[in-house]
Amino acid sequence: MDSRTEPFLRKFSNAQSLLDARSIQDIVSLKYRESCVNNSDYVHFIDRHLKNEEGLEINPMSGDFWGKAWVVSDSHKNKIILVEHETGLEILYVAGSVASLIALIPVINSGWKWFRNMRGRASFSRPDREGVELRRISTKNTIVEQQIQNIEVFLLNASLEENIALHDKVKLLEKEVAALKKAIQPKKTKSAVQKKTKK
Repeated sequence: MDSRTEPFLRKFSNAQSLLDARSIQDIVSLKYRESCVNNSDYVHFIDRHLKNEEGLEINPMSGDFWGKAWVVSDSHKNKIILVEHETGLEILYVAGSVASLIALIPVINSGWKWFRNMRGRASFSRPDREGVELRRISTKNTIVEQQIQNIEVFLLNASLEENIALHDKVKLLEKEVAALKKAIQPKKTKSAVQKKTKK
């Protein structure tokens, strides 16, 4: 195992317990790549924007995240983890969490981009060096990285995929419930059927 993978596994393991994920393979990292981010940017963004303006609950977390970390949750108990890095914000969330994809991550994404632009630190001006990376841990415990060209399109597609998957699960459950109901219904005896026809 290389020197980069081991800290990733520790970070994802910490996130797994905090986000109640089934495994580290269920954790997704969205890492914003920027030239430089000051500590004060994070303080203003988290305390003033997310806490005061958006009304989100912010709890600082201890653990090996390679930077200061906070659990951010809304009134419906949806939660993600934000991690402070000199090279940009990181969002950790559970794959398959439609609520996080729809309710929390878009608020974080739009707020962060607006906040950085307002402070004169426009993001993503160098596509070859800056942008958003999606990182996951494979079943073989290796890091899988993917460059995201447009975070809004990614979030929309991911939420649509999760909605389709949930829809399919509901349809399957409905079929199973119908089959169970049919199996437990009392079968009519021959005499009961004959009495009904005589009426």
